[in-house]
Amino acid sequence: MSSATDTALVALMNALSECPAPTWWFAGEQEFAPPVASGEVNVFTNRCDTAALFSDRGYPVILGDFELPSGDGQNAEWERPQSICYRVSKEKALVHYLINQAAKALPEGGELLLAGFKGDGLKTYADKAAKLLGGQKQIEKCAGNAYLARISKGELSDQWLPDQDYTRLQMIHEEPVLLSKPGIFGWQKCDRGSALLIEQLPGVLASCQRAPHRLLDLGCGYGYLTVMAHRHLPGSEWLLTDNNATALIAAQANCERHGIAAETLLADCGSGAQGPFDMVLCNPPFHQGFAVEGSLTDQFLAAASQVLARGGQALFVVNEFIPLERKARQAFASSELLIRCDGFCVYRLIAR
Repeated sequence: MSSATDTALVALMNALSECPAPTWWFAGEQEFAPPVASGEVNVFTNRCDTAALFSDRGYPVILGDFELPSGDGQNAEWERPQSICYRVSKEKALVHYLINQAAKALPEGGELLLAGFKGDGLKTYADKAAKLLGGQKQIEKCAGNAYLARISKGELSDQWLPDQDYTRLQMIHEEPVLLSKPGIFGWQKCDRGSALLIEQLPGVLASCQRAPHRLLDLGCGYGYLTVMAHRHLPGSEWLLTDNNATALIAAQANCERHGIAAETLLADCGSGAQGPFDMVLCNPPFHQGFAVEGSLTDQFLAAASQVLARGGQALFVVNEFIPLERKARQAFASSELLIRCDGFCVYRLIAR
């Protein structure tokens, strides 16, 4: 664990041994490995890196878009939980959806444990969960200003928390049509940084001796970069990769809608992507969990350099405080700042 350890997550892990079994764990971004599995704890997550951390510690894991068992009792390993643990996520719609699912899955007398900080809205979420579950609520302050809420299930309310229709893909942009859904970072918007990268693409392509044919969208989200770039490269082939299974559902749907020849890969920082690629497009995240983490940029740069063809190009957009040129020196032959605007920088990197 680092100095930036998520103490809310620690508090939840410390409470795990006291939870009545079987337990379900709704796991989002996981900054460090959980304790070695003991007892009946089953994990649901939409992130492959989080799934790997739990699986390596011996936990049964379902990796997907938080698809929960039906509760019919046919699968003993995934029988109805007596307790559910959840370190609340950044996105309200996802938190509401998972609290709703917990309310449906828990039996009367079962317990929901929520962890987070005041700034995450933990106390508000606990109040909402207690009202929905119709049970008792206890909140304790833990180390590092984290809070842990325990909510028991009594008489269930029929007033579900608004989750913005979590399970359905939704149109967020009309021209071109873009589909997205809750559970994807920035799911309701066209990211300004990504748009700035696409604005530089025509000039980059004009300088190429031949148009790139095989491209990688590294950390694709719902597929914005691919859909927009495909307008300039209609005959291209794409691989879209992300560590979020929810994102890939939307990315695949967007590619199919626009007739893009594309494959998707659920992988952390493009692990397992088979090059060579003529071009990589990337808007790397700079948050890990709830903290700013600059080393993620290094991981995405390394991934891009490993799969590019000799002389291939990578277009990266980053927040202007990320020293990308310095970070790229060891992995790339050259780097060029194409534009600095609105707090973002777009760089063109040339592979060795």
